[in-house]
Amino acid sequence: MTISTKLAAATGAALTAGLLMAAPASAGSTGTTAACPATLSPETDGGAASWSIECVGSKVYIDGWVRDTDADGKCAWIKAFASFTDGSSRKDAKACPKNTTTRFNWVANGTEIRAYLYVA
Repeated sequence: MTISTKLAAATGAALTAGLLMAAPASAGSTGTTAACPATLSPETDGGAASWSIECVGSKVYIDGWVRDTDADGKCAWIKAFASFTDGSSRKDAKACPKNTTTRFNWVANGTEIRAYLYVA
């Protein structure tokens, strides 16, 4: 299962969860919206994560961690898409084996960032 969040940092910035935010992994689309700043703590089979998102001017900041929670031979991943300040359009953070935690801290230009937790 993929867990996604989309952030639009404009006047009254919104944070939209695509599949779920902190709901159980069996939850369907929630369509939940929250104002920026926001903190999310999604979980899925084999992985957990937590991140904070802040909007400052024309920048979006995402800071958090991803953890592998199962000894299943897979890794927990965070994948984020945005116009990052280093010129890239995609960032990844990977945690494995079980009980490994990886921190990430990224800054994007513009008004939007999409971040996903998944296990592969």
